[in-house]
Parts: sequence; C-alpha cells; structure tokens
Amino acid sequence: MTQDSMTIDSSDTAAGVRRAKSSKILVFVVAYRAERHLVSVFERVPAHLFDDPRIHFLVIDDASGDAGPDLLQAWIDERGIESVTVTRNPMNQGYGGNQKLGYRQAIDAGYDFTILLHGDGQYAPELLPRFIETWERTGADVVLGSRMGDLASARAGGMPLYKLVGNQVLTRFQNLLTGRNLSEYHTGYRGYSSAFLAKVPFEINTNDFHFDTEILLQAMHVSASVEEFDIPTHYGDEDCHVDGLEYAWNVTLETLRYRMHRMGMRCSLRYRNLDDPPWRSQTGSAAPYSAHRMASEALQALSAHTVLDIGCGAAIVAGAAEAMGAEVTGIDRQQPTSGRLHRFLKADLDDPLPVDPFEYDAVLLLDILEELEDPEGFLLALRNRSRVLRPGAVGPAVLVATPNVAFLTNRIALLFGRFNYGDRGILDIAHKRLMNRASLLRMLRDCGYEIEWVRGVPIPWEAVIGGRLGRWLERVSTLLAKYWQTMFGFQLLVQCRPLPGVEQVLGDRERLAPAADPSHES
Repeated sequence: MTQDSMTIDSSDTAAGVRRAKSSKILVFVVAYRAERHLVSVFERVPAHLFDDPRIHFLVIDDASGDAGPDLLQAWIDERGIESVTVTRNPMNQGYGGNQKLGYRQAIDAGYDFTILLHGDGQYAPELLPRFIETWERTGADVVLGSRMGDLASARAGGMPLYKLVGNQVLTRFQNLLTGRNLSEYHTGYRGYSSAFLAKVPFEINTNDFHFDTEILLQAMHVSASVEEFDIPTHYGDEDCHVDGLEYAWNVTLETLRYRMHRMGMRCSLRYRNLDDPPWRSQTGSAAPYSAHRMASEALQALSAHTVLDIGCGAAIVAGAAEAMGAEVTGIDRQQPTSGRLHRFLKADLDDPLPVDPFEYDAVLLLDILEELEDPEGFLLALRNRSRVLRPGAVGPAVLVATPNVAFLTNRIALLFGRFNYGDRGILDIAHKRLMNRASLLRMLRDCGYEIEWVRGVPIPWEAVIGGRLGRWLERVSTLLAKYWQTMFGFQLLVQCRPLPGVEQVLGDRERLAPAADPSHES
C-alpha cells in the first residue's frame, strides 16, 4: 500500500531506540454500550503489555449506563493487573468529546504517545505492539491502521459494500483536497504523539464522529508526519452508532472548509495560528497578473533607480526591482530571509520611519495600510515629516495596494448574511481596516496624495490553483478587473504622489520686506 511517511535512516533508528527506552505510552480505550465486548477486547491484548512499565491503559466509558465498566474492573481485579484505569463519564460526551478527555489526560500526565482503541472489538488489540513499534521506529506524529490496503480483505472481514465504496469515495475526495495520498481517512484505530496533540486545538473540534476527520485535517495543516500500515477488517455483532449519510456529509463539509481555509477563503479556529501553510511562501509571488507583478511593471515604467519598500515582507517586489537594476531599501519588523534587498532597516511602522521616504524615486506601500491602526495618520506623517518635499512640486511615485472589500464574493456573502474572516485574502484576520475603491481614493486625497491612476487586480488564481485552469481563470479575472474595478478587483493598485504638506509650506514661506513709507520720499 502507499504510505505517507518520512524517510528512515540510521539516525531515525537510533532515535527509535531512545524512544523505546524512555517513552511513556497510553492505550486509550473509548467505550460506549460495549458491555458484550469490553472484557473480550482486554483478553485479546498481548499479556506482556500489561507488565510493561512504560505502558498504561485508560478506559473511559461514555455514560453508557450498562455493566461494561464494572465487568472489566472485576476482570482486572481478578488478575491483579495494575496498569489499567477504568473510568465512567457522568454525562455522555459523544465520540469526539470522549477522545478529547483522553488526549487531554495523556498530555497532562506526560505520556509521549497515545493509541486509540475501540472497546467494541472492531479493531484488533493484538496489533497494539505494531503501533508502538511503528511510532518508535519512525517518530511519526500520526500512526494509522488502514483497512483499505487490501479491499478484498476488507470485504472478507465483513465490511458492507456500501461502506467500502463510501470509504473509498470520501478518501479519494479528501486526498484530492489535502494533497496527501492516504489509503484511508476513516479508520478508528490510530495513534498520536503528544507533541502533535499539544500543537493543535483538538478541544474545539466536534464532539461527533467526524472528530477523527477534523484532527487528521489539523495534522495535514501542520504538515505532521503520518505513517500507515495494513490492519484486518472486522465487522461482527457490535452496535453501530454512526449515521452513515450524516457522517459522510459532515466529513465532506469539513474537508471543504479546510481547503477553503488553506486558500484563504474562510478562517477556522481549528487551523488558525498553527504552522504557516505552504501558500504563505507563495504570497506575493510573481504570478502573471498578481498585485506584486503589476507593481513591478509599474516600477519598470517609472525607471526608478532607488526604491523604498515599506513593509517589505518577503521582499518579492524588491527582488524584481533589484533584478531591473534598482537599489531597494526595505523596512519591516523582521528581515526577509532572502538576499533580495540592497539595504534593510528594522523598524515598527507605528513609529517614525528611520529614513525620509520621499528621498527615493519610488515608494512601495503594498498590503500595508489595511494592517495599520491609523493609516490616515501614517500617510499624513510621511508627508509632514519629509524634509525633501517642497511647495510647487510633487513628490515621487507612491504605489499603494490594498484588498477591495467590495469584491463580488464579499457582496454575495453579505447578501446571504455571511461574513467570514480568513487567514489571508481580502478578509485576512490581521486586517484592521477594510476599504473599497471609493474609500481608498478618498483617504489618499484627504491625506494629500495626488492620484495618477487606479487598476483593479484580479484574483491570483494561478497562485491558488495553478496549472492550465489557474492561468485561464486568471486571464478571465484580469479582464473583469480591468473594466469593472469596484466589482471584480480583488485588490486595488494605485499610483499617487505626495503633495507638500503644511510643514513644508510653513518652512518654505517667503518673508516680505515692509513697504517703503511714501512720506519719506524726496
């Protein structure tokens, strides 16, 4: 079967030996109305695991109201086993809610790896050593026991045909949207490292059965390492508490929400503020019709020799300008990792800038104004603090790019009462000011900047989707943004120039000599 895993070398083996000697492992058994199966599950656990000082078993019965936990405790007491703790929830938490309790306890108690085992006997407890060995050998964040490595075996194990087909359809759909190549997303036999569990907000996931999907999508989002191995399928007389159609619908919706979050089209607390996803490195890429590409073309048309990039970020446009022969000075809170800048100045944009921006041939303000507490005050301060602006002349070109909050999709969403922030895009959660074409131009004019031109920037489809479809969609989007900026401009790019401010006029006034007194004329 295809595995989504890490490459293993000798260093991995050595690390596995260290994990085997020092790790603490929790086997977490979820139980709900499993009275007929719970004891038999523990009877099938390899006996040596009960004697391993690194391993502990935690059973959480989810307020079943049956005798399952009591029968298991009697079985444990009869054999003098000390490595099993049996608990019962006072109120039903749901399949996902019960898992939250176990994982939180695993983290708080200092366990390194947690294996999820079902108390109804659907998954083979004989394979617990295989989970432990796989984790110790690879150090994977997630270990999955897959029933779909051999479809014939799954059918032979009693999996109904409709469940097998549904499993395969959902898994292929999820692989398509996540970019992974897992053989199964829907196995309930899985293990998680505590390092991974501590990294993701699993406690805000659903309490329902698609919790397994949500936590696996969180693993995708943080680029967690995943290992799979084949397990046998067993469908016996256990009770099924899952509504298949409802489950499939919830899985589909959540996977779509995950993909939309990755694309910056919505924002979910389940994935926010985790590791930067891959598209972060694409932001500002030199895609054919992106705002940064259009800004680079504008710089070339200006023949600017010196450029100040305020809030330079990854210095994408700076790199393009340097390649055209310009010398670029970048200002930001953090220095870009690339060597694209002629000069870098570390500064907070809420403080006075360390240079006079209008000493340069061109100034870049790309995707900056919307993130400032007071963009009007910032624009005014640039003019009022300048020593080079003079009455009777305009300053250098200033290129401003900002998202267009009146873009078509936002209008449609508001029409239906929806307003969703995202991790990027127009409604980036970090944006403190939302602007459309009219409010942007009004702000620039009120702050003393003379508008030369405005251009609509299309959706960067090529950066989001890529390939032939992405290029085609971006061409269409470009035409629409060109002729109807207010509706189809995903961003707005403005070229303007600063006019001298009050400070410059006051400092450059001509003091007139008093007129001669006619009575003193000879």
